[in-house]
Amino acid sequence: MNLISKKRGRIIVSRKGFFTVDSENELCVCKACTRLRLEKKEPLCGDIVAYNDNGDGTGFITDLEPRKNFFPRPGVANADMLVIVIASANPQPDLFYVDKMTCIGVKAAAEIIIVVNKTDLKNADEYVGIYKKCGFRTFKTRSDTGDGIEELKNCLSGKIAVFAGPSGVGKSSLLNAMYPEYNAVTGTLSQKIMRGKNTTRHIELFKTSSGGYIADTPGFTSIDFEKFDLLAFSELKGSFPEMQEYMTDCRFRNCGHTKESGCAVISAVECGNIPKSRHESYVRLFELLKNKTLY
Repeated sequence: MNLISKKRGRIIVSRKGFFTVDSENELCVCKACTRLRLEKKEPLCGDIVAYNDNGDGTGFITDLEPRKNFFPRPGVANADMLVIVIASANPQPDLFYVDKMTCIGVKAAAEIIIVVNKTDLKNADEYVGIYKKCGFRTFKTRSDTGDGIEELKNCLSGKIAVFAGPSGVGKSSLLNAMYPEYNAVTGTLSQKIMRGKNTTRHIELFKTSSGGYIADTPGFTSIDFEKFDLLAFSELKGSFPEMQEYMTDCRFRNCGHTKESGCAVISAVECGNIPKSRHESYVRLFELLKNKTLY
């Protein structure tokens, strides 16, 4: 007869109402208890939970510990870092996508890491310069030669790092270069719980040898600011850290910092103190979010 025991662990796989919980390297596939479902408290990958272990590899999550943050679609909680991967070329970087993602990271109070991969195809200094000027940590990497791999791996040590990036930037190759066991471990885990991987609604945490976790989030590639409430208009000005000192010094009260003559932010862009591409993204988001509040 199996004896139910109470345990605490972290959700490392979430898919279709089943949650794989890691408790001291013991895995248990759980469902949320009825009370959590009635209270509409949805467990997320990364959550620290209390659960009842049935003793046969299954159980029920009974409580969720408070989260420090969470990212949407697919949901992941308690991230320390948001790692945004782009390629220097092929595909050409979409800086508006990067800047939308940095806004999400700033809102969640996660450290933002910018990785420019495939540096053999084009000099990456332009993109690195943009984001270094904004105060974000940046890395240049090549998965085939290992350039920058060890430095990035050391940066992630002991952290929960959420990876995001468009298709084709070499994200999987990058993860495999840092953690050769990545494919084997995630593949084995997927077979163990009899569920597929790499779907928009599915996310796994991979436990690294340095004590951290890696979350690969394919759903972030097509994240939609217009459809989902990812950032409020009132939150926009605080989402571009490189603009903060200039916004404070701006002589115009309630300035939009988009095109106003004499605006301190506009002047900083003209002087090169704020990257032009970043301000262009700010203006696009300003118009998008402002118009959304009208409906």
